[in-house]
Amino acid sequence: MGYKDEDFILRQAKQMGEALGNILGQEAADEIMMVEAEQGQKKSDEILFRKTVPTDVPAIMLLIQDATAYLKEQGSPQWQNNQAPTEETIQNDIKNDVSYVLSLNHEAVGLCALIAEKDSAYEAIDGAWKDLGTDTYIAIHRVAVSSNYRGLGLGQKLLEEAIKKAQSLGYQDIRIDTYPTNGPMLHLIDKVGFTYQGMIEFDFINGERKAFQLI
Repeated sequence: MGYKDEDFILRQAKQMGEALGNILGQEAADEIMMVEAEQGQKKSDEILFRKTVPTDVPAIMLLIQDATAYLKEQGSPQWQNNQAPTEETIQNDIKNDVSYVLSLNHEAVGLCALIAEKDSAYEAIDGAWKDLGTDTYIAIHRVAVSSNYRGLGLGQKLLEEAIKKAQSLGYQDIRIDTYPTNGPMLHLIDKVGFTYQGMIEFDFINGERKAFQLI
């Protein structure tokens, strides 16, 4: 786009602002134009779902601390009493090539792990998994999103991208679990298309979880 085009756009914007000022008053017009500018900036935000790298670890630990505090506020025992993922866990996930982050303008704002190993808790489900004729599946674990960006749909974006990644890796059977009273997570799980299959229980206090599957 040449400078003449840019000048035309600037003139149009100025004329729009003046027209709004004549109709609504200049203060109201300025507020509207400011909101429009902010929305335009938001549209240019860069959101990426990518592999976690070692330099992400400090930001990830803050995400986990944030999520742990939020769960405590909700009265949930999930990730309490030293049950939250540790730095060693995250480092191992990175080493095993299973850790992913959602970044917003180069800032890590979401976390998850895609684990393809069989899980004894999943195998002992009180219910039934849908049978695809194979025992191969992948599970989404260690999900956390920054509270600083709550309300922007990043939790849904994180799960949608994790599902896409799992499918690109060749998995048709995708599983996830959460504590029975974790309302926000239950809402997200339902929203992205998982269906409830039964209860599982991990081998620690308050280890009961609702288990879900997406084919």
